[in-house]
Amino acid sequence: MSRKVNSLENILSKTQRDEDTGCLLYLGAIDQDGYPRISLQGKNRIGSHAVYEMAYGTISEGEVDHICHVRRCVEPTHLRALTHRQNVIHIKAYMEKRHQRIKQLIETYPQISQCPLLITLADLEALWDCGSIANVKERLLTMSRAYPEEFFYERFEAGGSKPAVYAIGIHASLIDKLSNEDALRETPVEDIMTLVA
Repeated sequence: MSRKVNSLENILSKTQRDEDTGCLLYLGAIDQDGYPRISLQGKNRIGSHAVYEMAYGTISEGEVDHICHVRRCVEPTHLRALTHRQNVIHIKAYMEKRHQRIKQLIETYPQISQCPLLITLADLEALWDCGSIANVKERLLTMSRAYPEEFFYERFEAGGSKPAVYAIGIHASLIDKLSNEDALRETPVEDIMTLVA
């Protein structure tokens, strides 16, 4: 008996739409890095690659990038093919945005360098202009994964009609890294590419 071939319709039936971001979040198996794992033509593939190929054809540029930066997303319109060089530059731009958000947090709440900051998601959304509270949650998770020893957050339930409060802490080593970032920013992209290639 032959195995049933996965279809785009079948894969998308295992998703849930995030109304705030438009992402289609895959509800099936994911790997240790948070990427969906999908079977395509008998091979276990990264979900974004499988969906891209089913929606658009062969990945001609080499790598599939999530425009939304959400690894679990398999929304075809959130996927694009990039060369390795373009993807590295895109990742650098994304890192700069993440660093900028942390710097905004430090500049707005300098006390965070001494002790954790208590703040609501609505206040963070206004500070970072994320478009929605769901996007703030995603940013917090991304930053805690990017800096597992230097950035942390924890949610505390508030009583009654008060919103939940988040405690956010930033280790001094991350503050030092970001303060030295300006020297790295002056390095041309071409020089960075030679390090990656």
